[in-house]
Amino acid sequence: MKGGLILKKPLLAIKDSASKLSPVGVRLAVAVCGLALFGLLMLYSASSYSAELRYGDAFYFVKKQAVAAFLAVVSMVAASRLPTKWLRRAHWVLTVLAILLMCLVFVPALGMESYGARRWLNLGFISLQPSEIGKFAYVFFVAAYADKHKPDSFVRMLPPVGMGLVYCVLLLLEPNMSVTMIMVGLMLSMLFVAGAKGKQFLVLLVPLLVAVPVLIALEPYRLQRLLAFVDPWASPKGEGYQLIQSYYALGSGGLFGVGFGNSRQKYLFLPFAESDFIFSVIGEELGLVGALAVLALIVYIAVLGLQIASRADSRFEALLAYGVTAVFGLQSLLNVAVVTGCVPPTGVPLPFVSYGGSSLVCFMAAVGVLLSIDRHRYRPLGVEYGKAGR
Repeated sequence: MKGGLILKKPLLAIKDSASKLSPVGVRLAVAVCGLALFGLLMLYSASSYSAELRYGDAFYFVKKQAVAAFLAVVSMVAASRLPTKWLRRAHWVLTVLAILLMCLVFVPALGMESYGARRWLNLGFISLQPSEIGKFAYVFFVAAYADKHKPDSFVRMLPPVGMGLVYCVLLLLEPNMSVTMIMVGLMLSMLFVAGAKGKQFLVLLVPLLVAVPVLIALEPYRLQRLLAFVDPWASPKGEGYQLIQSYYALGSGGLFGVGFGNSRQKYLFLPFAESDFIFSVIGEELGLVGALAVLALIVYIAVLGLQIASRADSRFEALLAYGVTAVFGLQSLLNVAVVTGCVPPTGVPLPFVSYGGSSLVCFMAAVGVLLSIDRHRYRPLGVEYGKAGR
């Protein structure tokens, strides 16, 4: 078993320097913007009561997210205009910036503590979660490295694995177990796609599997969350409370839901209804049909991202597009798995839907990178996008 990307280009092709996106790129931009608009709608429904109670404004969270959405769209458009050669040169800048920002969260004057974790930077006019940048900075690093050095030996695997461990250590110090899990999954998947072999994965997986019980033993709250996952009703007012409330929300939604705005769990029964557990409110208000529709849109966006990766005209761009898509897919999968009780509870937002400005801006900018790769790709000679091209 070994991985590796196979790039396919037409025999007769020209470099597309025009400003038009391919139909795949257009569909991706429309799908992502549609999901973000849907997120604003569900954010109002999930947060209106708590926002009115806490801040005297039912639109408090929606207004902040709308500002972030505007900045996110601007960042997506700007990133989509960047030449791909600039993207290649950006990996060291992003790596240094991400690590620096992730270290600054431990500075008392800058780092913000919430629920025992230091994951945010207080920049005065805005708060920033550096780990959101870190995920995509790692994608840039591995794509640039694997473009020149195929990780098909243990020695060549050391730089991407080492850089991944640097991010994981910083995340565990916050602590942020959820993003650490995403980073590990991202590291393994990108190494596989870049060409790592099966025996190398086995050697890499052994210490990772050993690290899991060690990390659980080091932090007692992780053991409590694991026990709550196994039997949440053993501590219905403690660690199991949030998962039980999520079950109530999803279960009461039935097939078609209780109707938009009619969620009962959002009345302070379900913690973090506007962020980590917004999918529970979606399931309650829109039912199984609505929840499946959202999942279908998420899968569709991931498929479009993989199509852009498969059609990229260089190994670097293909790995970069795959990595961006992998971050979106892994985080979406983890969020839904937590909400539905498939994995132990951990806090991670649903991309483009959950409340969180840092997440929205970073993911939109990453989609802009995908659009840039799509915009500047080779296309069959004589085909003009928007007319005959598909």
